[in-house]
Amino acid sequence: MKVGLIRGAYLSQFEMQTIEHLLGRVDLEAYHIRINRFPIRSLRVPIKSLGCIDDPVTMISPKLGFYFDLLLQATNGMDYYHFGLDKALAGCDIAHTMETFNAFSWQALQAKRRHGTRLVVTVWENRPYAAERFAAKRRMKYEVLHGADLLLAMTPRAARCLELEGADVSKIRVWAPGINLDRFQPRAKPDEELKRLGLTPDDFVFISVAALRWEKGVYDILHAFKRLTLDVPNRFLKLIFAGSGPEEPRLRALAERCGLAERVVFTRFSYDQMPLAYNLADVFLLGSTARPGWLEQFGYVLAEAQASGTPIITTLHGSIPEVVGEAALLVPPSDFLALAGAMRRLLEDPQERERLARAGRIRAEAEFDSVKQADRLLDAYQSVM
Repeated sequence: MKVGLIRGAYLSQFEMQTIEHLLGRVDLEAYHIRINRFPIRSLRVPIKSLGCIDDPVTMISPKLGFYFDLLLQATNGMDYYHFGLDKALAGCDIAHTMETFNAFSWQALQAKRRHGTRLVVTVWENRPYAAERFAAKRRMKYEVLHGADLLLAMTPRAARCLELEGADVSKIRVWAPGINLDRFQPRAKPDEELKRLGLTPDDFVFISVAALRWEKGVYDILHAFKRLTLDVPNRFLKLIFAGSGPEEPRLRALAERCGLAERVVFTRFSYDQMPLAYNLADVFLLGSTARPGWLEQFGYVLAEAQASGTPIITTLHGSIPEVVGEAALLVPPSDFLALAGAMRRLLEDPQERERLARAGRIRAEAEFDSVKQADRLLDAYQSVM
């Protein structure tokens, strides 16, 4: 069985860590474009480079590329069109693409019509009737929705959205991506990393691993942390923001203004270093909140934190409750006081932290083991053959 993997600009080590377990059992080939958003050097899946209509303009200027992409969406829907994709897929049994509304998913549907290539589509989107602003995109989306052989919804919420859009229920499977449970597992706090970040073993550490964007609730996290330091002034409390993004300068300035400059650490971790981030922390925070056009989908960081045995506090937003199950404390989005209360609860209750740590690891082993998820993916591939 030969499978062509098409991810547009989102070919990543996150998803491939599961798919790579199929090497030797499935003939895999992933397609790479020049403006891919993630490093691919560590990937073991064979990669073939293809040209993309967005490549030249976006490489000149990302901002210009954004407007060029919008123009393509508004006119013919062919943003991220892959040159040579039909020829590449002619020799494949399965084309496994991403999202029903992408032009390259529509291209894979044409390969099905010409060559008999089966079409499997991964669906992250958990808002019904999304990406339907322009008529051309809407037409392509529903051709793919009804023409695909299998729709792999990343979360139950995504599956329910597909049903609302009229997808054949018999063609929908819920399939969550996996993570490497050997890399992400409970360990003692890493001494060298504590020193690098100016932390001590006595510090109680909260960590947020997310892009520093408004919708990730980063201001709610900072406000909640400030509230906690007022309520519990004599504890060695520290907050780590592990990530980058447009809100970083304003967050740094606000931390300084709130008198938290010595307590709040801004840093980044490469993906190879990510296990260190979770092992540093006593509690993991994800404060996602709604913005127009986006809901939190499957959060890899939540699965990674659970596998690492790091207790989680997060929000009732998007697909988050489906990912964490009972192994997290959930608070309303955009409610920094509720978040501060949950943070104080875990600060003062080591038994609750231990309960959440154990429950998270158990859930990760059952639901997010990359080896098990690869087996489930292979079963899905075989079902369309």
